[in-house]
Amino acid sequence: MADKSIELVEGLIVKPATHGRRTYSRQAKRALVQMCKAPGVSVAGLAMTHGINANLLRRWINLHDATEAASSAEPRAALLPVTTASVKAPAPPQECPGSIEIVFACATVRVKGCVDRQTLHAVLEHLAPPA
Repeated sequence: MADKSIELVEGLIVKPATHGRRTYSRQAKRALVQMCKAPGVSVAGLAMTHGINANLLRRWINLHDATEAASSAEPRAALLPVTTASVKAPAPPQECPGSIEIVFACATVRVKGCVDRQTLHAVLEHLAPPA
């Protein structure tokens, strides 16, 4: 089996563990991610050598890839200003003081206020017995 030497990244831990959390140097994280990009490098082995969890190193790789992809993506289209045309508001419903009451064998229909002809026709059509 070939002996693979791994170069250690200096200054990885900036702040030691307090309450179970360490703070890592951005430059050192970037250097580790670049080392992982080399062919034949084991992410788990590199993580173990530096005393960090392999899942943490994998997260750094994913974040680096996402940041790199976002920065190399085509610029987004600029938003255009939206203008609204002045639209005439519908007239408020008019008060109609009357009422209509229609009595059928099976129902009584009471209409209070204003009702247009089409609506009244539709109601009566549904009440009519089938032919």
